[in-house]
Amino acid sequence: MGKKVVIIVLGGALLVSLVVTMVRISGPASGSLGRQGLLKRESALRATAGSILKAANLRFRSGEDPVLLSASLRFEGEVLRVHVGPGWDRLPRERREALVDFVSARYVPIWKEEMKSHREPAIVFREGQERVALHTAIDHWAR
Repeated sequence: MGKKVVIIVLGGALLVSLVVTMVRISGPASGSLGRQGLLKRESALRATAGSILKAANLRFRSGEDPVLLSASLRFEGEVLRVHVGPGWDRLPRERREALVDFVSARYVPIWKEEMKSHREPAIVFREGQERVALHTAIDHWAR
């Protein structure tokens, strides 16, 4: 009877430790939750957005003027705001649409992976205070 109790207790302890280990492995990484985790994800997204803008400027060059100037994240990473440069006005409409497609095709999957979400972020292209292009799950256009 004593051996059976010891075996049951050890088996139960092993089972509990296995379940705890599985939950820790499958759960979110430590530091990925809360305000600190959000800041880390936003920082990674900012760096990614910067590299996407550099690639877009090289691909959609319009003379010497940059087409895209800078990017910023708003609303806890839900919106990527891209400020367009003087080269934007010189691009024909088809190239502007291709530029919006280029940026969204590269940023959206990375955003979904980083934010662990199935939704899509909004990408707003602005010239001063005017919105000149937009990409959302519902709307996609360029002026």
